[in-house]
Amino acid sequence: MRFRPRNHRDENPEVFTQLVKTNPYVARVYDYPELLIPHPNPENFQQLWDSKKNGCPLPSGKVHLEIGCGSGRYLIEWALENPHDSFIGLELRYKRLVLAAKKMKQQNLQNILLMRERGEFLAEYFQHNSIDCLHINFPDPWSKKARRKHRILSADFLNKMHPFFRSKGELRFKTDHLEYFESVTEILKKLKTYSIVEHTTDLHQSSYNENNILTEFEMLFKSKGNPPIGFLRAVIQ
Repeated sequence: MRFRPRNHRDENPEVFTQLVKTNPYVARVYDYPELLIPHPNPENFQQLWDSKKNGCPLPSGKVHLEIGCGSGRYLIEWALENPHDSFIGLELRYKRLVLAAKKMKQQNLQNILLMRERGEFLAEYFQHNSIDCLHINFPDPWSKKARRKHRILSADFLNKMHPFFRSKGELRFKTDHLEYFESVTEILKKLKTYSIVEHTTDLHQSSYNENNILTEFEMLFKSKGNPPIGFLRAVIQ
């Protein structure tokens, strides 16, 4: 059984009070129960997720998942442009989750669900053939060679993820760490279950930039001289 963070608000209020003094966002993640699950499990996820899917204007709407959604800029823009689709954002940092939920509430967005969860545990929440698009933007590159085993995008993760994609599903990946980008590119080329259909090592100078939705990191990069960003889109075979 894998470790789950404890819900100190309900289980140990004294500890919770101390945590809130250090980081007030530890408490504020509970302010958006219709948008954000601070302590997800399969049961509470399914209950809230069903309500999101049932509210989708068209039953054919796609299901998008973003691992590491930050404070939600990218996910929210996608949701605004695709109101018939449903979106899930995973993030670990309290402040980023709260900022994302606040933006969603301000724009009355009901087709996004946020969870404080890691991407490695998707199998606990999703059935096979249930995801149309996986978005991974600027994940931790774990630059040191000895730490690269911790990268989210590995051959093992992609193989495990494959059954969860629907027909014609796709993976979208962006990073400013070009060694990581080329590593993922080589992994995908070796896998018969994925096919790269869009690829560039300088997104903002490519033709793909016309339809690119900026993340918070990209907004920061633009103010610092636009370092090259790798982007690829792979479809499921």
